[in-house]
Amino acid sequence: MKEFMGTFLACIVICWLFSFFFLGLIVENIWALMILIAFVIAVIITVFIKQEARMEELERKMEEVLSNKQD
Repeated sequence: MKEFMGTFLACIVICWLFSFFFLGLIVENIWALMILIAFVIAVIITVFIKQEARMEELERKMEEVLSNKQD
């Protein structure tokens, strides 16, 4: 739940920033802004998922190394 809240808050901040800075784009072409925001959010979520996979791999390797040391 902690990870979700961090991602959720980051998405809210990003949406707010893009809405604030690209207000003219919202009025003129909301689809372009929605695609841009979706892209940024997707990049952030992908980075988080990749980091989690890396951490799990490192944990697995550490357990393997520690079990080899004990033998």
